[in-house]
Amino acid sequence: MFYTMEQKSIIEMLFPDAGEYNLMLGSIGDFVEKEILPGAAKIDKEEIFPRLNLEKSEKQGIMAIPFPKDYNGLELAYPLYIAALEMLAKGCSNTALQVSIQGMVCEGIRIFGNKIQKNDFLKEKGLVEGKSLAAFALTEPCCGSDAKSIRTMAGRQGDNYILNGTKTLITSPGEADHILVFARTEKGISSFLVPRKSPGFNVSRVIPKLGFRGHRLSEVHLDNCEIPANNLIGEEGKGLEYAKRILNSGRLTIAAIAVGIAQAAYEKSLLYSRERKAFGGSISQFQLVQEKLADMVTQINAARLLTYYAAYLRDKGRNITPEASQAKLFSTEMALRVCDNAIQIHGGYGYTDEYDIHRHWRDARLLTIGEGTSEILRLLIAHLALKQ
Repeated sequence: MFYTMEQKSIIEMLFPDAGEYNLMLGSIGDFVEKEILPGAAKIDKEEIFPRLNLEKSEKQGIMAIPFPKDYNGLELAYPLYIAALEMLAKGCSNTALQVSIQGMVCEGIRIFGNKIQKNDFLKEKGLVEGKSLAAFALTEPCCGSDAKSIRTMAGRQGDNYILNGTKTLITSPGEADHILVFARTEKGISSFLVPRKSPGFNVSRVIPKLGFRGHRLSEVHLDNCEIPANNLIGEEGKGLEYAKRILNSGRLTIAAIAVGIAQAAYEKSLLYSRERKAFGGSISQFQLVQEKLADMVTQINAARLLTYYAAYLRDKGRNITPEASQAKLFSTEMALRVCDNAIQIHGGYGYTDEYDIHRHWRDARLLTIGEGTSEILRLLIAHLALKQ
């Protein structure tokens, strides 16, 4: 069953009357297992953007789960979205990553956009449902974690803004319809929704990388890129504050993706350990293999609890910066350990393409870097704890 008993138990703990929720999540699990999982290895091997998977996911309503009905969302509890995203990542991490980015951008528009922008982008252009796709562009060649130092400029000219600068390490901007771009204005860092077909918007190069090969990690060049003034999200000068709020959402969904990737690696290792014979029996009988399996499942369940707890607090209106940061830190580092152990359990086969194990490790490796490195998150978590 793709919807695990551990997930079901947490949902029942958070929502005592969870019958309909479990039916919905069970149905999503069946969908992912039948429609998404079979093509995941091919997407990675051939570096295919998972557009077809995203179209299928849109029809299932996965991206719309947490958003208001006013914008064609389903307006359901956030832990349900996290559970669905975990299963999506277990089936195909490349598909889940785009859903995560989509959710971040939609959340930014929902919180900071005006009524016209929310209706236009979230509803009419279909960002909430996934009918059009989004990308997030903050990082620049000069600065990643040091977002205050970005150099891309945006100047007001009549009814338009003109953007100039370079963004790098951006996930699939060439496949997105709208890109949330952060640029410096007279009043400070601000946020803009830039249509991909805007004049002066160019994907200048694609950067080869280790994992998540279904996405093109790209550099974007803005050369007198002209966009309507009403594509400014919120107020000028508050973009960095907005980015921090948006990244809370991203950290939570990245944590869910990490749990899903780890679950996939663990389940493959469990099956392989039962089937692989050595020294007269299956390797699952070896105490050192059992130790690895025990650590893997324990750490996955701990990460899942942290992540769903943060999602639950979000629905209660809490500031989840500490909890989201902790969930992201623990879950992503956990996924890396679990996937490393999965390779070890598979022995030499774990290093080959045949058993499709190292794909999970390669994908997990990104997660400790994107949406806040582990080092930055440790500083943030400590800072918040000391501030209390």
